[in-house]
Amino acid sequence: MFDEISRSIDEFGNSLLGALNNVQNAFGRELSVAKPIKENVLQMIGNTPLIRLNQIGSHIPNVEIYLKAEFCNPTGSVKDRTALSMVLAAERRGELKPGGSIFQAGYNTTAISLAWISTLRQYKFKVFLAPDTDQEKIKELKSYGASVEVVQLAKGNWDDSLLETAKAAKDKEKNSVILNEFKDMANTNAHFLFTGPEIWRDLAGNVDAFVAGGGSGGTLSGVGRYLKGKKPSLRVIMGVSKNSRFIRKMIQGDSSIKLPESFDPKVTDQYIGVDRDEALRYQSELYQKEGIFAGLTTGTTLASAIHYAESLPTREDQKTPSYKIVVLSPDRL
Repeated sequence: MFDEISRSIDEFGNSLLGALNNVQNAFGRELSVAKPIKENVLQMIGNTPLIRLNQIGSHIPNVEIYLKAEFCNPTGSVKDRTALSMVLAAERRGELKPGGSIFQAGYNTTAISLAWISTLRQYKFKVFLAPDTDQEKIKELKSYGASVEVVQLAKGNWDDSLLETAKAAKDKEKNSVILNEFKDMANTNAHFLFTGPEIWRDLAGNVDAFVAGGGSGGTLSGVGRYLKGKKPSLRVIMGVSKNSRFIRKMIQGDSSIKLPESFDPKVTDQYIGVDRDEALRYQSELYQKEGIFAGLTTGTTLASAIHYAESLPTREDQKTPSYKIVVLSPDRL
């Protein structure tokens, strides 16, 4: 992903990708900008493969489904992209300097990625956790180098309490930051600058729909914005659980719900909600039929992609180019 971590792809990489696509079109050969030799392990982030599904979805005529295998990132999650992008952005802004500290409120996959990257870049990383946090999660964070503090919370919103605790710690320590993927546009930009171009490159522009989950909304928004910029007719679908806040806000009109700042609702064309049992079934089938072990979120997005594909007009004519759908698989757990 970051062949030269300090260099922005919008200065160099986009022109390179364009030139490679022109060469690819001229010679009809698949090219890759991935470098086989890495200067450091951070360069293992990104350039994840697209895996065509051969069994799941095969009942739908002339439709091809590809999994964007983000579980191939070093910690097994798409959040490696998000975390590195936020750290680099904080460095460029001068908010984070050598030997500094990064604080995080609450456990999530991004905390794992931040702990790993902080260790590599020699920052101190501390996570503030609720008392009911699973001990295995605490052990996992510590194994990646995080300092953990379990906070005794007052009644009320735990997320707010943890964030206030993190803010208090930041105020006491110079050269420290709180990185919040739900507000930091470096999250969305990472996927606009890298994940989207990778998909476009690897399918030589032959992509018709992109399906991703909710979370912070950064992945869907960044990738969707890039792909729609290249192909305005492309459809962007959010695949989430039926009780997702995105469904409750955007479909059911619940005005009390505030969505992440990293999410751009203008990019999303359709929201598809699935129940947990269906997500579990597709997660199981993904392993049983395709040999791919991925998390429950992948089961949810894959189920949504199948619903979308089944709603398309029948494409029995094999002379018609196949309709290509890319489903983002965010992690392996």
